[in-house]
Amino acid sequence: MDTTQSRAYRSPRRQAQAEATRTAIVRAAARLFADRGYAGTTMQAVADEAGVAVESVYKAGSKAQLLRRAHDEAVAGDDRPVALLERDEVRAALTVDDQYALIRAFSRTVADRARTLSPISRAFVQAAGADPAINASWEELESQRRTDLRRLVDAIAALGPLRPGLTADRGATLVWTLLNHQSGWLVTHHLGWDDDQVADWMTETITCLLLPPG
Repeated sequence: MDTTQSRAYRSPRRQAQAEATRTAIVRAAARLFADRGYAGTTMQAVADEAGVAVESVYKAGSKAQLLRRAHDEAVAGDDRPVALLERDEVRAALTVDDQYALIRAFSRTVADRARTLSPISRAFVQAAGADPAINASWEELESQRRTDLRRLVDAIAALGPLRPGLTADRGATLVWTLLNHQSGWLVTHHLGWDDDQVADWMTETITCLLLPPG
């Protein structure tokens, strides 16, 4: 018997089961981080929520790694390894040939993320205050978010003028600082707005920040 060939074999069914288990663990962790925060979420609680053994949770990653994965999935909308701005629906929004219509299309495309992302981001910020490694991860995420928003502003600026005196870099900074996890929390959880209301708010905010009056 060729033992080398035997060891190299990987069952597609087992791989699929392992991936399904990992996804269930990350999503269970996301729910708990959102409900209890980072400190209030234990690995045993994640195991119970996901319906798996706690050993399976540890195999899926540390608590900090689960937090990062839960955040990344909330940003992207699923667990596919594709960045938000590289997803087909967002790329399509950025090809719209009118400034206001582009802002509207982008806002409608990403509005649903605010509901799932904002509580996980709050947990991330809480954890970052006590853990330098998590803080470094959060800083990386925020830098990437600003870079992504600069791409949005560049796409808008390519279609027409921005507000007088406003540079694209300054515009990206304004959107980055005002459309953040805290404002997302306020409109989705405190005010209870639905996705259409969130999209309207995002559209109005970006338009007021970037485009000339009238």
